[in-house]
Order: sequence, then structure tokens, then C-alpha cells
Amino acid sequence: MQEDSIKAMSERAMFYGTILGVVAIFTNIFYLIGLKSSLFSTLFITLFMATPFIAGRLAIIYRKRERENVMTLTEAWLFLMIMFVCTATLSAVAQLIYFLFIDGGYFMSVIQEQFAAIAGIEGIDAAMKEQFATTAEILKSLSPRNLVLQIFGTNLLFSPIITFLIAVFVKNKRK
Repeated sequence: MQEDSIKAMSERAMFYGTILGVVAIFTNIFYLIGLKSSLFSTLFITLFMATPFIAGRLAIIYRKRERENVMTLTEAWLFLMIMFVCTATLSAVAQLIYFLFIDGGYFMSVIQEQFAAIAGIEGIDAAMKEQFATTAEILKSLSPRNLVLQIFGTNLLFSPIITFLIAVFVKNKRK
């Protein structure tokens, strides 16, 4: 690909990544509200599962509108990777703002309550209860920045795999 073509593709990938980032922010909001509400929990699961399909659809729209419906697997993967990195970055900024200025301990207290409820269930052995307690302590020890960096790192770790799977369906060599 030519340098101008790469720059144009990167710009469009960042634009579509911003759209997907807004979807990710709403997914995060639904997750947080869904900790206490089953309706929002269902919305979270639906939006979370739909995200790869939305990303694929955005990439196909780009391919059809700006690439004359031709895109190799490598180009599709690169486009989607740029898109997902932009999405992860926008989502991380929103999460950091939430945890630093809005949360006020809500997330950790709800997670602690859920771990305590699970640990109180009969039939769970002592080793599993100890694992829940250890996990809860690790979560409590994380600062908002570290928590967001963990989430961001996980997003970047799984993005190449997810984007490759989506790119297989986005590529098109025929005119």
C-alpha cells in the first residue's frame, strides 16, 4: 500500500474506532448499572456480544465506500487493529474519568458484596472461598489507574486475535 493510502486508512480506522469507542463506553455504563439491575446486565451482555459484529460491519462499510469493495486480509486486519486500539484508548480514558471522579468506591463495594454472597453459598469448598477472598483483596489493592491499565492491557492483548477473526470475514478480493 502507498503511504497516502495507509494514512487515509488510518484516519478512517480512527474515526470508526471512535464510533466503536462510544459503543464500548455505553457497554461499560451498562455493566456498572447491571451490577445491581438485571435489565442493564442483559443490555451489557447484548452490547458486549454485538461489539465484534459492529466492528465488522463498520469495516465492511469502509471497504465498500472507500476501497472499491476490495480489501486483503492484511489490510482488513490492520484497519481493525487501528480501530480497536482507538476504541480501547477512548474506553480507557472514560473508565479512568469514571474511577477517579464518579465512582466513589461503588464498583469495589458491589464486587465485594458479590464475592461475599458467592462465598456464603453452601457447597463451595474452602479452597474456592479462599480464592474469592484473595481475588477480592487483589482488586481492593488496585488503584483506579492500575485497574484501568489492567483492563486496557487485556483489551490490547486480545485485540489481535479478535480482529483477525473479524478480518477473515471483512476481506474481499473481488471487484
